[in-house]
Amino acid sequence: KGIKDVVEFEQGKGLINNLGVLRTKPLREWGLLNDENLVLNWDGSVSAVAHQFDRDDELNKHLKGIRKQYENEYNSNAVETKSDSFEASASTTPDFASPAPIGTHVILQPTFGKHRSHVDAIFGLAEGYDLQIYLLFIESLKATGFNGDLVLSVSALGSLKPGVEDYLRSNHKDENEDGINVVVYTVTWTCYTGDGTVAEGANGGIRKCELVDMYGTDTDEKAIKDPREPRPVATARFELYWAWSQYYDDANWIMLIDTRDAHFQLNPFANLRRGDKEDMGLLYFFAENAEVSSIGQSKFNSGWLKEAYGKEIVKSYSKKPIICSGSTMGQKVAMEPYLRAMVAQFDTTKCKAKGCDQGFHNYLYYSGALSNVKGIKDVVEFEQGKGLINNLGVLRTKPLREWGLLNDE
Repeated sequence: KGIKDVVEFEQGKGLINNLGVLRTKPLREWGLLNDENLVLNWDGSVSAVAHQFDRDDELNKHLKGIRKQYENEYNSNAVETKSDSFEASASTTPDFASPAPIGTHVILQPTFGKHRSHVDAIFGLAEGYDLQIYLLFIESLKATGFNGDLVLSVSALGSLKPGVEDYLRSNHKDENEDGINVVVYTVTWTCYTGDGTVAEGANGGIRKCELVDMYGTDTDEKAIKDPREPRPVATARFELYWAWSQYYDDANWIMLIDTRDAHFQLNPFANLRRGDKEDMGLLYFFAENAEVSSIGQSKFNSGWLKEAYGKEIVKSYSKKPIICSGSTMGQKVAMEPYLRAMVAQFDTTKCKAKGCDQGFHNYLYYSGALSNVKGIKDVVEFEQGKGLINNLGVLRTKPLREWGLLNDE
């Protein structure tokens, strides 16, 4: 149904000219290349599309020169665009594709709470936790005087532990109220066991899961199936973060942080650079302690990179510090393209192991893949213990007090 006729065009007699099997002699000898290096059809007319042009040495050499000319023009325009200091949103000309499939957009909405576009924000995945986990995280944040949004993905309301829903709802603020404003999403996941059977829950992040009702069609907002293969929730969270980032103004700062094992001692947003155009487009990455471990010394971090990108990448980065994917900060104008890049890494590598998101994160930094991305002016890596977020993970070999990192208070 829908197909009236299938028309086959002989080679050199249709809109697309397939040149692949003509490699036995140059196109010019076939009479299919004119003096302007345009590919011809057999009747002497110019082909609309020349396909498989790289089979012909003369034509390929000519088009390499054209390609270089285009490249120089593009780079010249890119420099001019970058000097405009990000007056346009980073999402207008993406270097990494939007996670939303063509013809769709995000339809996922908060279960309760509303984003406030003019404030800073913290994003976190916080599913399956007891009330005490939320209390330490949120109350320590409140005590610092933070006045922005805290956006969380939590378990379905009926699955929340006792007291959690009431506590989260009690921390809602209206558009112009001061204080921390909690925005809650109850994301639905379809998770699978190793043999592909549908299972309940992510099993501590081990199971591979699909996002349910994340995207809908532009025409009628009808929900579509997750366009990506099942992957760990820790990987899929970056897609959620990307969707949430759309709500915020370009100059506002966003923090991505693990919620289970983080607490706040000072307001990390208090003294950030902001306001001037030259300060727009900053991303802050935070490393683990480089004296204790490196990518090559960690079987987990080297394993994630190897699975995603191959062993040669692991070799080239083996002596580099581990950069934690669970703690990142940046202005929205830079954070949004970074999040697109993180989703794109899964699309490219299909790395499905729990922890591959950290492999993606380290690859993006050390490969320079974020350089010259529209919206990102600079990516700053902070050594462990020298930035706003102090990653303590690899220091478990002895107590923090022995490291000199815990005071009498």
